[in-house]
Amino acid sequence: MHLLLGKRQLILAGLVVLLGLAVFVNWYYTGTDKQLSPEGAANVSENAEKNGSAEYVNAEAVTQTEGDYFASVRMSRNAQRDKSTEELKAVMASAGDGTDTASKASAAIEELANTSSMETNLESLVSAATGSECVAVISEDSVNVVVTPDALNDGNVLKISDIVSDVCCGKYENVRISAAGN
Repeated sequence: MHLLLGKRQLILAGLVVLLGLAVFVNWYYTGTDKQLSPEGAANVSENAEKNGSAEYVNAEAVTQTEGDYFASVRMSRNAQRDKSTEELKAVMASAGDGTDTASKASAAIEELANTSSMETNLESLVSAATGSECVAVISEDSVNVVVTPDALNDGNVLKISDIVSDVCCGKYENVRISAAGN
């Protein structure tokens, strides 16, 4: 009995050592170079400047860059939607009226139009509620709303969530609200 109890203790000690080694290896390879500030977020900019990763940017340049971001997203979204609509119209024309393919293409065009309308409504309402520029992208099962970084706070996130729920009639479960550049 004494010998059996000794083997169990040796096995348990070995497992504890292996677990400790695994934790150490995980800690070592997951980035030990991160420094935490005891003062919290107040010192983030000071630490970033010390590490050389912060750069002063003129506020006008940031606003212009954000404006360019929103405009480019809208342009690429509209170009992709126009391309899809043209392809669906070509499918409808080649399939002929009354066929199953033509009716599916027609339904897809109607869905694109509804999605476009919802995105435009979302953008208008979110911009009015938050006072900042916004772009909304609706996909099959999710809604992504991107706002300017200064508009991303708890109150605005709740407003945006309510607007998305109202405009989309609660159709989408996955709603992602983020700041431009994140």
